[in-house]
Amino acid sequence: MSTHFKINKLLFFSLAIVLLASCNTQVNSKNKNQDPLQGVWKLDAFYTLANSDTIVKNYNKVQHKMYLNGHVLWNADTDENGVDWSGYGTYSFKNDTITETLTSTSKSMKSDVNTYVIPIDFKVNSYKQVNTYYRNDTVFKNIEIFTKID
Repeated sequence: MSTHFKINKLLFFSLAIVLLASCNTQVNSKNKNQDPLQGVWKLDAFYTLANSDTIVKNYNKVQHKMYLNGHVLWNADTDENGVDWSGYGTYSFKNDTITETLTSTSKSMKSDVNTYVIPIDFKVNSYKQVNTYYRNDTVFKNIEIFTKID
């Protein structure tokens, strides 16, 4: 693992700790009930579908999302090519849809699109999100299932 990569990872997690520590830690139960996403979520399963056929199943992918006071921070382990995936920004949740607007991302996430509207199937301690995109004549869906860990 390169020194540059270790420094970037350390910087990312330091930013996460500063963000979480700087937020108001006294959250009453009324606020928690108003924002059921608030907390830390762990990815349990990842699927990619192409025109409704499963082409990827991954139960070992490591990814976490943190939602706190309208802010979202997420990271994933680097992929097999050493590419880092992470993002930070704001979010809203209503009508079974998360809208994330990322203001800071890893190089792999850089694009002209920074707002993601993601339909979810929400349960008390888990949710499934489906990201749909198109390439040529193929409809792809990335399906991610998260469980609340804190």
